[in-house]
Amino acid sequence: MLTAYRRHRDGCPHASDRSSRKCRCALWCDGTVEGEHVRKSLKTRSWERAQKLLREIEDRKQGAQTISAPNISEAIKKFMLDAEHGRKIKPATLKKYKVLLAQLETFTDRERVSKLKDITVDFAREFRASWHDGSISSSKKLERLRSFLRFCVLSGWIPSNPAESVAPPVIKTPPTLPFTEKEIQAILAKANDPRWHALVNLMRWSGLAIGDAMQLTESKLHGNRLFLRREKTNVDVFVPIPEYVVTELNSLPKYGGYFFWKREGESKLETATGNARRSLRKIFKAAGVRRGHPHRFRDTFSVALLEKGVAIEVVARLLGNTEKVCRKHYAPWVKSLQDNLEREVQKTWEKPALRRVK
Repeated sequence: MLTAYRRHRDGCPHASDRSSRKCRCALWCDGTVEGEHVRKSLKTRSWERAQKLLREIEDRKQGAQTISAPNISEAIKKFMLDAEHGRKIKPATLKKYKVLLAQLETFTDRERVSKLKDITVDFAREFRASWHDGSISSSKKLERLRSFLRFCVLSGWIPSNPAESVAPPVIKTPPTLPFTEKEIQAILAKANDPRWHALVNLMRWSGLAIGDAMQLTESKLHGNRLFLRREKTNVDVFVPIPEYVVTELNSLPKYGGYFFWKREGESKLETATGNARRSLRKIFKAAGVRRGHPHRFRDTFSVALLEKGVAIEVVARLLGNTEKVCRKHYAPWVKSLQDNLEREVQKTWEKPALRRVK
């Protein structure tokens, strides 16, 4: 039961009377509802308003108790079902959620925690501290944890999202490093398998991410142009590629119309992409290219355009990114910015004309 009382300000002549009706000091409430202690300001000075607010708080607290909250494992299952069948999240993203939530289940089992209400801010911080990831990966995992707990809040199982109070790690964005022309030639020289040789050339000249490249079909090739739908921006674009790359692609054996994805049996895209990554890593190592990564072909494509003075909004459209994201990663390579910088520096070289003062 909740009780209203006056919380008197300093110097109030009625400070000894907590139920005084002779002053205008703020009213607070104190008490227990459904086993939960409540002590808070009612943000009113009127006794009539205070009594109405007390009833509303009690009704709200008692109503919240009628929602049967599942345990953590059950909540995870409900979240994944909603993500897959309700929100239609892509398999690649679902996989990332599964990895994080499997870690959460392991951690809660170790800590002997099974109820959602036991996931406090401190618990969420301890869970984050158990991750052995870099700052970028940790930041993305924290967002997924917040998404899961937000689902629990909206379902009425917990009152607030404890992960919202967990600060994200400090991220130092590494500079975008395109391959040099010498590195590209070394990679091509070591790509002895025609399939990987064609894949390297395709990614170099189209800016495709490796997952998109693995899904490329004959129907997307129109002469020497690739028809692409950028999922992030829902924009359709045609990207021209060199004739010799088209010739390479057309000479490859097709697997159900796919150039690179061998769709045998129940082969999954994630498996095919993983195999391609491993093959490319071996090629990078054989070519002596340090820190080789498939995404650097995308960087090479972008930087080549920016160095030629192509507007960053055009590059963003081709990549399927927002202009903001492109500026964040590729600003040092924007030719117009560099030209402006050089002009401003050169202005400092000009010597002002000296005047004789009589």
